Amino acid sequence: MVLDAGLGGGVLDWSTVQPEVSKFARVCTYDRAGMAWSDSGVGPRTSRQVVAELHALLGNAGERAPYVLVGHSISGIHVQLYAGRYPDEVAGLVLVDSSHEDQLSRKGMTAIPSFYPPLIKAVSPFGVVRLMDLVGTPSANMPHGVGAERAAIYSHTRSMYSYADEISAIPVSMEQLRAAPMRLGDKPLIVLTRGMKEASNMGSPEEAEQAEQAWAELQADLARRSSSGRQIIAEKSGHYIQFDQPDLVIDAIRQVVGATRR
Repeated sequence: MVLDAGLGGGVLDWSTVQPEVSKFARVCTYDRAGMAWSDSGVGPRTSRQVVAELHALLGNAGERAPYVLVGHSISGIHVQLYAGRYPDEVAGLVLVDSSHEDQLSRKGMTAIPSFYPPLIKAVSPFGVVRLMDLVGTPSANMPHGVGAERAAIYSHTRSMYSYADEISAIPVSMEQLRAAPMRLGDKPLIVLTRGMKEASNMGSPEEAEQAEQAWAELQADLARRSSSGRQIIAEKSGHYIQFDQPDLVIDAIRQVVGATRR
Protein backbone atom coordinates (compact mmCIF):
# COMPACT_ATOMS: atom_id res chain seq x y z
CA MET A 1 0.00 0.00 0.00
CA VAL A 2 1.45 3.36 -1.11
CA LEU A 3 -0.11 6.77 -0.40
CA ASP A 4 0.88 9.68 -2.66
CA ALA A 5 -0.11 13.23 -1.65
CA GLY A 6 -1.41 16.04 -3.82
CA LEU A 7 0.37 19.12 -5.13
CA GLY A 8 2.64 20.67 -2.51
CA GLY A 9 1.93 17.91 0.01
CA GLY A 10 3.62 14.88 1.50
CA VAL A 11 3.43 12.42 4.37
CA LEU A 12 1.66 14.87 6.70
CA ASP A 13 -1.33 14.88 4.37
CA TRP A 14 -2.01 11.27 5.36
CA SER A 15 -1.74 11.77 9.12
CA THR A 16 -5.46 11.00 9.56
CA VAL A 17 -5.36 7.91 7.34
CA GLN A 18 -2.06 6.04 7.68
CA PRO A 19 -2.38 5.08 11.40
CA GLU A 20 -5.77 3.45 10.81
CA VAL A 21 -4.78 1.73 7.57
CA SER A 22 -1.71 0.30 9.28
CA LYS A 23 -4.05 -1.75 11.48
CA PHE A 24 -5.10 -3.92 8.53
CA ALA A 25 -2.36 -3.48 5.87
CA ARG A 26 1.26 -2.53 5.44
CA VAL A 27 1.21 1.11 4.35
CA CYS A 28 3.95 3.41 3.07
CA THR A 29 3.92 7.17 2.59
CA TYR A 30 6.71 9.31 1.19
CA ASP A 31 7.64 12.86 0.25
CA ARG A 32 8.29 13.27 -3.45
CA ALA A 33 11.75 14.51 -4.42
CA GLY A 34 12.40 18.01 -3.12
CA MET A 35 9.39 18.04 -0.83
CA ALA A 36 9.68 18.25 2.96
CA TRP A 37 12.34 15.79 4.14
CA SER A 38 13.30 14.43 0.69
CA ASP A 39 16.35 15.50 -1.29
CA SER A 40 15.78 17.41 -4.51
CA GLY A 41 15.30 15.38 -7.67
CA VAL A 42 16.11 15.85 -11.32
CA GLY A 43 13.79 17.82 -13.57
CA PRO A 44 11.42 18.26 -15.14
CA ARG A 45 9.06 17.18 -12.35
CA THR A 46 6.59 15.37 -14.58
CA SER A 47 4.49 12.35 -13.66
CA ARG A 48 6.84 10.15 -15.65
CA GLN A 49 9.77 11.30 -13.50
CA VAL A 50 7.76 10.87 -10.29
CA VAL A 51 6.76 7.34 -11.32
CA ALA A 52 10.36 6.39 -12.15
CA GLU A 53 11.53 7.65 -8.76
CA LEU A 54 8.74 5.88 -6.87
CA HIS A 55 9.46 2.63 -8.70
CA ALA A 56 13.15 2.89 -7.75
CA LEU A 57 12.27 3.83 -4.16
CA LEU A 58 10.01 0.83 -3.66
CA GLY A 59 12.58 -1.49 -5.19
CA ASN A 60 15.44 -0.13 -3.09
CA ALA A 61 13.31 -0.35 0.06
CA GLY A 62 12.53 -4.00 -0.62
CA GLU A 63 8.77 -3.47 -0.76
CA ARG A 64 7.16 -6.37 -2.56
CA ALA A 65 4.60 -5.88 -5.31
CA PRO A 66 1.76 -5.86 -6.13
CA TYR A 67 0.71 -2.62 -4.46
CA VAL A 68 -2.52 -0.80 -3.83
CA LEU A 69 -1.84 2.80 -4.86
CA VAL A 70 -3.71 5.76 -3.38
CA GLY A 71 -3.39 9.14 -5.11
CA HIS A 72 -4.84 12.48 -4.05
CA SER A 73 -5.37 15.32 -6.53
CA ILE A 74 -2.45 15.54 -9.01
CA SER A 75 -1.07 12.27 -7.64
CA GLY A 76 -4.07 10.57 -9.18
CA ILE A 77 -2.25 11.20 -12.46
CA HIS A 78 0.97 9.77 -10.98
CA VAL A 79 -0.58 6.53 -9.72
CA GLN A 80 -2.54 5.96 -12.93
CA LEU A 81 0.64 6.35 -14.96
CA TYR A 82 2.38 3.93 -12.57
CA ALA A 83 -0.40 1.39 -13.11
CA GLY A 84 -0.02 1.81 -16.86
CA ARG A 85 3.75 1.42 -16.90
CA TYR A 86 3.96 -1.37 -14.31
CA PRO A 87 0.62 -3.21 -14.50
CA ASP A 88 1.94 -6.36 -12.82
CA GLU A 89 2.96 -4.30 -9.79
CA VAL A 90 -0.48 -2.76 -9.15
CA ALA A 91 -3.32 -4.69 -7.53
CA GLY A 92 -5.80 -1.83 -7.22
CA LEU A 93 -6.28 1.91 -6.91
CA VAL A 94 -8.01 4.48 -4.73
CA LEU A 95 -8.29 7.94 -6.29
CA VAL A 96 -9.04 10.76 -3.84
CA ASP A 97 -10.59 13.73 -5.67
CA SER A 98 -8.08 12.96 -8.38
CA SER A 99 -6.99 15.14 -11.25
CA HIS A 100 -8.02 14.03 -14.73
CA GLU A 101 -5.79 14.36 -17.78
CA ASP A 102 -8.50 16.17 -19.76
CA GLN A 103 -9.49 18.74 -17.14
CA LEU A 104 -7.50 21.64 -18.60
CA SER A 105 -9.37 21.38 -21.88
CA ARG A 106 -12.82 21.52 -20.28
CA LYS A 107 -14.92 24.66 -20.38
CA GLY A 108 -14.78 26.59 -17.14
CA MET A 109 -11.63 24.86 -15.89
CA THR A 110 -8.39 26.79 -16.12
CA ALA A 111 -4.75 26.02 -15.56
CA ILE A 112 -2.76 27.65 -12.79
CA PRO A 113 -1.45 30.95 -14.27
CA SER A 114 1.98 30.63 -15.87
CA PHE A 115 3.38 33.44 -13.74
CA TYR A 116 2.61 31.56 -10.52
CA PRO A 117 5.58 29.11 -10.42
CA PRO A 118 8.27 31.78 -10.97
CA LEU A 119 6.48 34.05 -8.49
CA ILE A 120 6.58 31.28 -5.86
CA LYS A 121 10.30 30.79 -6.47
CA ALA A 122 10.92 34.54 -6.22
CA VAL A 123 9.16 35.07 -2.88
CA SER A 124 9.73 31.77 -1.05
CA PRO A 125 13.25 32.60 0.28
CA PHE A 126 11.77 35.58 2.14
CA GLY A 127 9.08 33.76 4.12
CA VAL A 128 6.18 35.23 2.17
CA VAL A 129 4.73 31.79 1.48
CA ARG A 130 4.61 31.05 5.20
CA LEU A 131 3.01 34.41 5.98
CA MET A 132 0.30 33.85 3.36
CA ASP A 133 -0.34 30.31 4.66
CA LEU A 134 -0.35 28.95 1.10
CA VAL A 135 0.43 25.39 2.21
CA GLY A 136 -0.60 25.27 5.86
CA THR A 137 -4.35 24.79 6.22
CA PRO A 138 -6.08 23.40 3.11
CA SER A 139 -8.91 22.11 5.32
CA ALA A 140 -10.50 23.42 8.50
CA ASN A 141 -10.79 19.81 9.67
CA MET A 142 -7.06 19.15 9.97
CA PRO A 143 -6.02 17.65 13.33
CA HIS A 144 -4.66 20.06 15.89
CA GLY A 145 -1.06 20.97 15.13
CA VAL A 146 -0.91 19.40 11.67
CA GLY A 147 -1.57 22.70 9.89
CA ALA A 148 1.24 24.45 11.73
CA GLU A 149 3.66 21.58 11.13
CA ARG A 150 2.63 21.40 7.50
CA ALA A 151 3.25 25.12 7.06
CA ALA A 152 6.63 24.94 8.77
CA ILE A 153 7.88 21.99 6.69
CA TYR A 154 6.30 22.55 3.29
CA SER A 155 7.06 26.27 3.11
CA HIS A 156 10.83 25.70 3.13
CA THR A 157 12.47 27.13 0.04
CA ARG A 158 13.50 23.73 -1.35
CA SER A 159 9.95 22.39 -0.99
CA MET A 160 8.45 25.47 -2.60
CA TYR A 161 10.86 25.22 -5.54
CA SER A 162 9.76 21.61 -6.07
CA TYR A 163 6.13 22.65 -5.67
CA ALA A 164 6.60 25.31 -8.37
CA ASP A 165 8.34 22.82 -10.66
CA GLU A 166 5.48 20.32 -10.24
CA ILE A 167 2.97 23.04 -11.16
CA SER A 168 4.95 23.88 -14.30
CA ALA A 169 4.96 20.20 -15.29
CA ILE A 170 1.20 19.61 -14.90
CA PRO A 171 0.27 20.00 -18.61
CA VAL A 172 3.08 17.64 -19.66
CA SER A 173 2.13 15.13 -16.94
CA MET A 174 -1.43 15.05 -18.18
CA GLU A 175 -0.26 14.56 -21.75
CA GLN A 176 1.94 11.67 -20.60
CA LEU A 177 -1.09 9.89 -19.13
CA ARG A 178 -3.18 10.68 -22.20
CA ALA A 179 -0.49 9.07 -24.38
CA ALA A 180 -0.26 5.98 -22.16
CA PRO A 181 -3.68 5.48 -20.52
CA MET A 182 -4.11 3.13 -17.61
CA ARG A 183 -5.84 -0.18 -18.29
CA LEU A 184 -6.94 -1.79 -15.03
CA GLY A 185 -9.17 -4.50 -16.49
CA ASP A 186 -11.23 -5.74 -13.56
CA LYS A 187 -8.82 -4.69 -10.82
CA PRO A 188 -10.54 -2.92 -7.90
CA LEU A 189 -10.84 0.85 -8.22
CA ILE A 190 -12.64 3.31 -5.95
CA VAL A 191 -12.94 6.98 -6.92
CA LEU A 192 -13.69 9.32 -4.02
CA THR A 193 -15.12 12.67 -5.15
CA ARG A 194 -15.73 15.78 -3.07
CA GLY A 195 -19.35 16.69 -2.57
CA MET A 196 -18.81 20.32 -1.60
CA LYS A 197 -18.15 23.00 -4.17
CA GLU A 198 -14.71 24.56 -4.15
CA ALA A 199 -14.55 28.34 -3.73
CA SER A 200 -13.07 30.04 -6.77
CA ASN A 201 -11.96 33.61 -7.33
CA MET A 202 -11.39 33.09 -11.04
CA GLY A 203 -14.12 33.76 -13.60
CA SER A 204 -17.84 34.40 -13.34
CA PRO A 205 -20.38 32.38 -11.31
CA GLU A 206 -21.43 30.74 -14.59
CA GLU A 207 -17.84 29.67 -15.28
CA ALA A 208 -17.51 28.36 -11.72
CA GLU A 209 -20.64 26.26 -12.22
CA GLN A 210 -19.29 24.96 -15.53
CA ALA A 211 -16.09 23.98 -13.76
CA GLU A 212 -18.01 22.09 -11.08
CA GLN A 213 -20.03 20.24 -13.73
CA ALA A 214 -16.89 19.37 -15.67
CA TRP A 215 -15.23 18.07 -12.50
CA ALA A 216 -18.23 15.84 -11.75
CA GLU A 217 -18.19 14.40 -15.27
CA LEU A 218 -14.46 13.75 -15.22
CA GLN A 219 -14.68 12.05 -11.82
CA ALA A 220 -17.36 9.73 -13.17
CA ASP A 221 -15.10 8.95 -16.13
CA LEU A 222 -12.30 7.92 -13.77
CA ALA A 223 -14.55 5.33 -12.16
CA ARG A 224 -15.08 3.70 -15.56
CA ARG A 225 -11.39 2.86 -15.93
CA SER A 226 -11.95 -0.52 -14.34
CA SER A 227 -14.85 -2.86 -15.02
CA SER A 228 -15.22 -3.09 -11.23
CA GLY A 229 -14.68 0.63 -10.60
CA ARG A 230 -16.97 2.52 -8.21
CA GLN A 231 -17.44 6.18 -7.38
CA ILE A 232 -18.28 7.44 -3.89
CA ILE A 233 -19.33 11.04 -3.28
CA ALA A 234 -17.91 12.52 -0.07
CA GLU A 235 -20.89 14.76 0.64
CA LYS A 236 -19.28 16.66 3.53
CA SER A 237 -15.85 17.11 1.96
CA GLY A 238 -13.94 19.63 -0.03
CA HIS A 239 -10.85 18.71 -2.03
CA TYR A 240 -9.01 17.27 1.01
CA ILE A 241 -11.30 14.34 1.73
CA GLN A 242 -8.61 12.73 3.89
CA PHE A 243 -9.05 15.58 6.37
CA ASP A 244 -12.77 16.29 5.98
CA GLN A 245 -13.97 12.67 6.00
CA PRO A 246 -10.95 10.44 6.68
CA ASP A 247 -13.14 7.44 7.49
CA LEU A 248 -14.31 7.39 3.87
CA VAL A 249 -10.73 7.18 2.62
CA ILE A 250 -9.84 4.51 5.17
CA ASP A 251 -12.90 2.44 4.29
CA ALA A 252 -12.24 2.77 0.54
CA ILE A 253 -8.71 1.49 1.07
CA ARG A 254 -10.03 -1.35 3.22
CA GLN A 255 -12.46 -2.36 0.48
CA VAL A 256 -9.82 -2.33 -2.24
CA VAL A 257 -7.33 -4.25 -0.08
CA GLY A 258 -10.03 -6.79 0.75
CA ALA A 259 -10.90 -7.22 -2.92
CA THR A 260 -7.26 -7.83 -3.84
CA ARG A 261 -6.90 -10.43 -1.12
CA ARG A 262 -9.99 -12.26 -2.33
